[in-house]
Amino acid sequence: MNPEFRRNVWLELVPLRLVVLVAVLLFAFFSAALTEGFTGPGSIARWAYYVLVVVWGTRNAARSVVGEIRDRTWDSQRLSSLRASTMMWGKLFGSTVFPWIGGAICLVVIMADVVQRSGAAAAVLQGAYYIALGVIAQGASLLASLIAAGRRQGRSQFEVFAYQIVGIAAAIMVWAIADPSGPTIGGIPHTDFVSWWGLMLPTQPFLLVSLAAFAGFMLLGNYRLMRLELKLRNGPTAWLGFLLFMIVYVAGFDAWGGSNLIHADAIARRLYLAGVVSAGLTYLTIFLEPKDRVFFRWLGGEFAHFHLGGAVSRFQCWMMSGVAALLLGGVLVARLAVLNWAADEATIGALLGFMTRDMGLVVLMNMAARRRGGDLLALAVLGLLYGLMPPIIADLQYGTGQALFLPRVTDPVWLSPAAAWLEAAAVWVLAFARIALPEQQSKI
Repeated sequence: MNPEFRRNVWLELVPLRLVVLVAVLLFAFFSAALTEGFTGPGSIARWAYYVLVVVWGTRNAARSVVGEIRDRTWDSQRLSSLRASTMMWGKLFGSTVFPWIGGAICLVVIMADVVQRSGAAAAVLQGAYYIALGVIAQGASLLASLIAAGRRQGRSQFEVFAYQIVGIAAAIMVWAIADPSGPTIGGIPHTDFVSWWGLMLPTQPFLLVSLAAFAGFMLLGNYRLMRLELKLRNGPTAWLGFLLFMIVYVAGFDAWGGSNLIHADAIARRLYLAGVVSAGLTYLTIFLEPKDRVFFRWLGGEFAHFHLGGAVSRFQCWMMSGVAALLLGGVLVARLAVLNWAADEATIGALLGFMTRDMGLVVLMNMAARRRGGDLLALAVLGLLYGLMPPIIADLQYGTGQALFLPRVTDPVWLSPAAAWLEAAAVWVLAFARIALPEQQSKI
């Protein structure tokens, strides 16, 4: 048996706690069966599952690593002979084994209730949904705590609560989109079939397969971060696979966008959706990953010596996502040029320019700020550029000037993308200059 899992089982599965858990759940189910105010044991079991697996389980998962850091036992564990996979499985499911036992009891009651109401097939679908919900919620909490552990920001109870909130938020998203008993799918009325890449697929099996895929990527992400904690090197393959999956997955929902999304051209809509998800992952990961001066210098040296394979293999996730967004955006611009949609072509070009500028801005702020305040400083500057400057320019009745901060249709149409790319070039020149400076001279 996994030694880390076994250690957590010894700590969590105290006999008295198990007896109390089973007794409380049985009493709740029995009371619900006899009380007219409840819809039955199935309803109580669902609420109890959310409390045990989502609320309690995410808290245990969130503190499984940062708690070790707080107690100063994490370094000794990292020096042990345990593999990253062993550590990840042991932390994720060992620390949450007690909530999962309670959740398993609730799941039996839930499935029995569904069998009576809708049959065995519906019960299997709901069972798979609840298991995926728990895995994604707890995996998201552990993922957030591992990211914080890499930045060594996980010592206080408040921060553990923040990582727990990440898992609960993931569970809420899953519940809003994939709950088999829900009346809507992400706010859209529930239908028996969903359109994806022009295919009409059964809704519930499609959503469950999607949940299984996302749960698998969640576990893979935890494994990769655990490898980094154990000072092992990750290759680009896993992130590229996830990025490709997200591009294909999201682009398949082009029919949901209607005719207002890049007019009515299906290819343009799919390229647009693929570019949006790539850009979104770029913004997310650039704030989560470390921006290390030594690494940037090494990367520049590899490119300078034309060691392209070695440099690309060490790309961070935000770099790969950014390159994908730029490539997809370039193809979209070419498609719009063929369709002779100059205004849309200029808007996409400006969006790509501003995204490139923002990436350079985050790097620049991290190279310039003291200690670890670069990301917060970059967020403040981006808030100023996107939230404050455009309204100020508008109040001054200089509407064209908004093109310096937001994509705008201008006359001539090339003015907005030209401004965006000039800003991007200027920011990256400053960022490269900061990277080249000695560290003592580069901080402000």
